[in-house]
Amino acid sequence: MNEDPARDVVAAALRGVLERDNSLSRCCAVRALGRLQVDDRETLECLIALLHDPDPDVRLDVAVMLGGSGQNKAVPDLVESLLNDPEGEVRIEAARALAKLGAPQAVEPLIRCLREDGLPQLDLSIDDMEFGDSLEVQSQALNALGDIGDPRATTPVVEILSDPDYEDLQETGFEVLSKLDDSRARAFLLEQLAGGSKPLARRRAAHALGALAHSDSKSEGPGAVVLALINALLDVDPTVRISAGQALAEVKHPVVTVPLTLLLTDLDSQVKVAAADILVRTHAPGVVERLLEMLSDAGLELKVEITRLLGDSGDPKTVPVLRNLLTTEDERLRYQVVTALGALGRPGVERDLATILQDPKIHANTRARAAAALGRIAGVTQLEADGCDADTVLEHEKVLEALECAVFDRNQAVALAALTGLVELMTPEKAVQLLSDLLRRVKVDVQPENPALTEPEDDATDSVESKSEGTVAADPLRELVGGHTAQSSTLAAILSASDDADPPSPHPEVGAGKPVPAPVGSVQVLAAGLLGEYPDAGSISVPVLVEALKGASERLTREVLLALGRIGDIAAIEPVLRCLESDEEQVRLAAIDALVGIGKGLESPVLNAALVRLLDDPGATVRDWAVRALADAGGEMAGLHLPRMLADEDRSVCRRAMAGLTPAMGGPQLSRQLQANLFRFSAGLRHEAAATLRRLNDSDSTTWLLDLLREDEQEAFHWICIDALGEIHATPVGAAAG
Repeated sequence: MNEDPARDVVAAALRGVLERDNSLSRCCAVRALGRLQVDDRETLECLIALLHDPDPDVRLDVAVMLGGSGQNKAVPDLVESLLNDPEGEVRIEAARALAKLGAPQAVEPLIRCLREDGLPQLDLSIDDMEFGDSLEVQSQALNALGDIGDPRATTPVVEILSDPDYEDLQETGFEVLSKLDDSRARAFLLEQLAGGSKPLARRRAAHALGALAHSDSKSEGPGAVVLALINALLDVDPTVRISAGQALAEVKHPVVTVPLTLLLTDLDSQVKVAAADILVRTHAPGVVERLLEMLSDAGLELKVEITRLLGDSGDPKTVPVLRNLLTTEDERLRYQVVTALGALGRPGVERDLATILQDPKIHANTRARAAAALGRIAGVTQLEADGCDADTVLEHEKVLEALECAVFDRNQAVALAALTGLVELMTPEKAVQLLSDLLRRVKVDVQPENPALTEPEDDATDSVESKSEGTVAADPLRELVGGHTAQSSTLAAILSASDDADPPSPHPEVGAGKPVPAPVGSVQVLAAGLLGEYPDAGSISVPVLVEALKGASERLTREVLLALGRIGDIAAIEPVLRCLESDEEQVRLAAIDALVGIGKGLESPVLNAALVRLLDDPGATVRDWAVRALADAGGEMAGLHLPRMLADEDRSVCRRAMAGLTPAMGGPQLSRQLQANLFRFSAGLRHEAAATLRRLNDSDSTTWLLDLLREDEQEAFHWICIDALGEIHATPVGAAAG
């Protein structure tokens, strides 16, 4: 049912535009009708007629629109465009439209287009230089045949793929054949897998057959596709063996496991690794035991890969073997072993990892991974240790001590990883106390025998070079961050700002009873951020964070402000407000975020007044953030001040202000400003302004736009009116036009 009473009036006006001489207006009208999803007979006939429009841009837009219309009535005219339109781009879009419509009557014309090389006779040429899209037309015709899925396409596709001149279409063609429910298509792919003249063809055939392998495996036995892929595991080319193994990975049939396991004995190490990866991911029985056997005779490269896979396996029986590998002198292997032990998270290696963490001769990345692994293992042990014995408790305490000392390591990567792991292991009360101490730059007594605190000034941990061939494979801190962004992770935010990081302090000499000086800047930044994760401890942490603002670097100030915002304690509002006067734009932005956090659910005149002042800040980004904060706060102040920001000189600020408007703010003056924004910034905000008018249920603007569209002297602006009308009355995604 149509819930937009003005939609029919708008659709009629847009149909009228289709008959005008202005081609830009016709293009916009076609797209607008597509957004309205108008599908009545009259409109459809008008659009189909425009496939013969003199302007190629109009024809192109019509082809796109008809492809998404679901109307098979347009198929004959789209076929004519495919075969006869002089513009390559129009023929390309016609092929795509036919693919979306999935009409069987388009198969024969698409086959003709495929066989005749995309009809190059229609391409434009100037002197001896060709300007054509025939190759892309041919490729799109091939794709369309696959999407339609008609078996009539099998023979012509096979003919094309059998011709060596069409090797560029081979990969797409193989995929198309895998979509056709035709025994001839499957037979051709099997032939290519078994006897293709080039490894690339056999590899592509294996990939295409992988889509058929799952359905081909039956309970009573594997089908021809699965058996062919198993045979391909013996191909002379290692890349084909890998592709065949990957195609078999998703086949749930016991007959597949044995041949894949045999690949572990392959002469090519890359094949061995690929097979092991598949077997570990599919939890094949006995694969861990085979990998452990392979370790003793494996070369260094293979050993590194097997170690990684053993960590991925999650099998605790791998821990003793991996522990023995910790004595290796190869830094890359040691790094991977430490990483694998952390992934396994099983106890029994804590002392070994602590030794690595405290050894200044070991690469810093490996030591950082050791800190992360210790945190994970100790955390798992802690969760499982209800009623644990005294030895387990003592081991846990030693892990905590090692991590505490590593927080003051001269290397930033090690220190940050240690602090992250340590805080996760502590109770909230202890974590808040530690983080507060770090932020206060408290001097902490340590044991003199800890070598991590006595490493020499020329220590190798500052070098980015590995002690073996190549370097350590990955930055451990960035692995800890994972998929988090600077907005969702404190550690990610620190790493993203590493270019302006504070230089590490020279490491002190530490003797009996001598205190460790304050941690380096990045550790304090992380400590501030982590404090923000404990909002219930605000009475303790807020005074510490506020004190840290005095004389802090820009990085630390920003992180403190963000932490105060997450805690949301009203006691911090005055210090945060003072930061709004900073000369540093990034500090003012962080202060805005903090104010938003503190002001959630709070009607604060002081907060609102501060945000209103920022609306006149010389920095456009600050105004942008202030508008967002004011919109989030809502209420009377937002209603008063957001409308005036629609006239801001910066496009982003205007866009943000429009996003914050609500129907309750609507009125004639607001409508006029939004209407003006349709035309500002070279009409760059027309879609956002129109969407806002729709959200505000502003029906008067539709009348105004339709009137403007009827004025011949305003023709230069008609395309903007049409785009706006299309946006205002667009059919919601998933809803029928009715």
